Amino acid sequence: MAGKFEDEMEIRALASAYADATNRRDADGMAAVMAPDGRIEKPGYGDPVQGREKILKRYRRLQRERDFLCQQIHSGVVHVAGDVATARWWFSETKLAVGSEDWLAMIGVYQDECVRLPEGWRFSRRVQTTIMERVLPGGTQVTRHELPDFFAIPGLPEL
Repeated sequence: MAGKFEDEMEIRALASAYADATNRRDADGMAAVMAPDGRIEKPGYGDPVQGREKILKRYRRLQRERDFLCQQIHSGVVHVAGDVATARWWFSETKLAVGSEDWLAMIGVYQDECVRLPEGWRFSRRVQTTIMERVLPGGTQVTRHELPDFFAIPGLPEL
């Protein structure tokens, strides 16, 4: 069994893998960090979603609704207690809805409950709270570029 330091690093890698999948527009990768019975909640933005397949369906819908989304994880704290853990991550996003010229900047926080499974740590519950949203001025002046072909990174969670 890994020690607390190794467990914390694996949970930090899980949060990073989620943000990376988000930025690569990889709904499967986003859902792969969730436990099979995992739950996502976004207070004020609809009902919670439970179960990896339902979560994957939601992530695919959200990707269809966004022309662009970039998420950065800024800081995090993790507490490991055996085979469960809690964590909190502050993040920011820049996004553009399909058909819109208004770029949106957002700051929020994830509060997570994690569980150790045979395949490694997974989120059993993610609560995403929006702290601030702002339409960015001059959105039509932004130059966008295509996403690159991404290098394969072994060890990322997969469905």
